[in-house]
Amino acid sequence: MNYPNLFSSFSIRNLQLKNRLMMAPMESHLGNADGSVSPELIAYYRERALGGVGMVVVEFTCVDGRDGFSSLAPQLRLDTPFFRTGHGKLAAAIQSAGARACVQLSHAGRQSRESVIGRQPVAPSAVPLKSPYLNATPRALEAHEMERLIQRYAAAAAMAVQAGYDAVMLHGAHGYLLQQFLSPLVNQRNDEWGGDFERRLRFPLEVIRAVRDAIGDRPLLYRLSVSDFIEGGLTVEDSERIAPRLCEAGVDAIDISCGSLDRVDVIVEPMSVPEGWRLPMARRIRKATGKPVICAGVIRRPDAAEAAIAQGDTDIISLGRALLADPLWPKKAQAGKADDIRPCTSCNWCIKETGGNRGVGCAENPRCGHETDPLIDRFGQGHRAAVVGAGPGGITAALLLDQAGFQVTLYEKRAALGGNLVSSATPPGKEKLFWYRDFLLRRLAASGVTVRTGTAVTADQLRNDQPAVIVLANGSRQAPLPLEGSKGLSTGPAFEVLLGEGHLPQSSADRPIVIYGGGETGTETAEHLAKLGQHVLLVSRSGAQFLARNAEPLYRMHLLKRLHANTAIRILDHTRLTAVEDDHVMLKTGDAEPRPQPASAVLLAHGLVPDTALADALADVPVPVIRIGDARTVARIGEAVRDAYRGVQDLRLSFLQAEAIRC
Repeated sequence: MNYPNLFSSFSIRNLQLKNRLMMAPMESHLGNADGSVSPELIAYYRERALGGVGMVVVEFTCVDGRDGFSSLAPQLRLDTPFFRTGHGKLAAAIQSAGARACVQLSHAGRQSRESVIGRQPVAPSAVPLKSPYLNATPRALEAHEMERLIQRYAAAAAMAVQAGYDAVMLHGAHGYLLQQFLSPLVNQRNDEWGGDFERRLRFPLEVIRAVRDAIGDRPLLYRLSVSDFIEGGLTVEDSERIAPRLCEAGVDAIDISCGSLDRVDVIVEPMSVPEGWRLPMARRIRKATGKPVICAGVIRRPDAAEAAIAQGDTDIISLGRALLADPLWPKKAQAGKADDIRPCTSCNWCIKETGGNRGVGCAENPRCGHETDPLIDRFGQGHRAAVVGAGPGGITAALLLDQAGFQVTLYEKRAALGGNLVSSATPPGKEKLFWYRDFLLRRLAASGVTVRTGTAVTADQLRNDQPAVIVLANGSRQAPLPLEGSKGLSTGPAFEVLLGEGHLPQSSADRPIVIYGGGETGTETAEHLAKLGQHVLLVSRSGAQFLARNAEPLYRMHLLKRLHANTAIRILDHTRLTAVEDDHVMLKTGDAEPRPQPASAVLLAHGLVPDTALADALADVPVPVIRIGDARTVARIGEAVRDAYRGVQDLRLSFLQAEAIRC
């Protein structure tokens, strides 16, 4: 058997799971506006249950619609019988697909949004929350309100059982109400509900006992942030004392997590965080409790998951973002096809989507959140398609068109495939993106796509070939930048350095490589060159606080810390590049006169614009010409992949749709 530990059965309390894989609870924004279960939500969870996990944990479900919501977008509810029917359908859909169904119950406390609940959030104490994601000043709960809240948890748990869920999970992590009572930073009461370790434990223990009574002999899981990663907050040592007490009160398994809104970067880690980083904490809690533990934390590959089980770090592997990228992760692993798993790179495009109050999505899996879309059938059989540009969007389009039955030719002007995937993966800490590049290349090699590298295809060639559809994924070009001077100094686009093109002379602190542009490309190129032993002067027209402003926020947080700590990188903000001479550049800061700066080379990262030349030349062709990715609008990998998917789905409709009306 492939991965014998991972695919061995396991029991929590009296519930047997077919394997050691669980789908982690994740915010999806796919529910109805009133918090009820939607067909889209059912399709989303069913697809992941069909993928082979032993248990699916449904995302945070509010136990108290009065003051427990934490999301601007629709959040699931189970606080009145009205919502029970939808949850019953959801649980049944998960179970019929072969997985056990569990629901996570939550109350956000001070992380509730006043704009959503229409009143001041509540918390153990009136301690303000100041986070990049939410600022709130809660009111302290009165002692008489505790029993009502405890009963809200119990009532929701009872309805979960009535709906047919196999198990219930309490959300005691990520800064939600249960964690707030445990935290010495948030619970500053001095009464029976706070003041010392024992009294801070009281509310979670009372909730556990009430929920245990409500669910009978069903398993009760508890998601615990075992460390706040904040000075003065909860530590792993604290959790080694807390977790056994939770289990004594009625918890059957601890789901290991970390952080709160104060440290979101340890909840949904950026891609620089190593695989399996939480496992040592899971091992400690497992030893302290003697109960099963469940662990997520950038566990992306079956080999890593198998080793974690075999070594006794955890009992169950919780797959979160990995199942957004590939719902079939378990089945592919069990079949010995690990290389076919679409890898999650922790790019957090999913977080960007839900953070923007949109339905969940995945940069690599454009079907994520759109599981009700029709499957791509072979509607293009007998037709030819041309795709120009072999970055992530172009390769995706070629593979989808091949799946649809087209005879596809993929043109790439460079010698190597990957485009923006290569330039995005090259900077320090982003190596996981090479996993995705390699996955796409394996898929391409196994497909029927004809690949022509080193080919800058022209409009005339495409006209002569007469494909039935043309997809333009030919990317962007450098935005115009008027510069004075002789321009004798070596000057070129920064992204070409990340692609491994060209040669740069050795720099020094006195004669650095000047990078003009403080966006993501400029900052990443600076860090990349510093790692190679170069000295860099990073020049930004904006203030330093706006460096890499469009980067994924959690990744940006770590990137900026590294940049400011790197002695090989000097940052000059509020400054424009006005001229390039033979051995120096001219820089103008604010209203001061331009001044010379010795340089060894100049790299331009001041911005990109879509390359529309080929699209303009093809304006008169009588077939669909679909622009995707940077050729349409300069954005991110996820937008390019989504453009490719939507383009093919729309093409499917245009090929198959009959005349709508005949009058």
